[in-house]
Amino acid sequence: MKVAQAKLELIKPDEVNMDEYKRWHKEYRIFRETTMLILIGLELFQNKSYVEALLYLIYGYQYNKDLLSRGPYRGHDEELISHYRRECFLKLNEKAAIMFESGDVEKVGNGLTLMNELIVPCLPMLLADEIEEKDIIAVEDMRNRWCSYLGQEMEPCLQEKLTDFLPKLLDCSTEIKGFNDPPKLPTFSTHELCERFARIMLSLSRTPADGR
Repeated sequence: MKVAQAKLELIKPDEVNMDEYKRWHKEYRIFRETTMLILIGLELFQNKSYVEALLYLIYGYQYNKDLLSRGPYRGHDEELISHYRRECFLKLNEKAAIMFESGDVEKVGNGLTLMNELIVPCLPMLLADEIEEKDIIAVEDMRNRWCSYLGQEMEPCLQEKLTDFLPKLLDCSTEIKGFNDPPKLPTFSTHELCERFARIMLSLSRTPADGR
């Protein structure tokens, strides 16, 4: 980030083509926004605020993928972002499944709302990259978990809710659709952004990976 900023400071409008000058500014802005999305998403994940973290990690991953398509050094570590995005999905799915298993009508409703309004609309993001085998396996694990409830005894009202929900989980399109606007980003100075990003990366390096 510091390298990109230094390059922009050295470029003067009267020394270069204005189109190129504007392009650099635009790409630097996108890089900053991507970095902020990833940073905030990872910080929220570490604080176990998984609902809030998911959108930041989803958009951070998508923005970063676009940056990397322009060159291998234009963005951040795609595998790391993918890992925490996937973990966020799995933790939220686990939370929703536990709510459903409780049998409590209110908790069941809250769990299915979490799935319908957040998890299911986001699944196409995980299924978009067929080369991401770990993401595909994670989605299949989610589906298998919910399908396993079909063979269990439960109240008729819960059975009805389950049979209404399952087609949405199983038949979700791989087409990515806009379901939410990107999260609003705060204003960080370059110094603060660099320091916080370095701090979260150091913190993650000390956290054992689970291999998923």
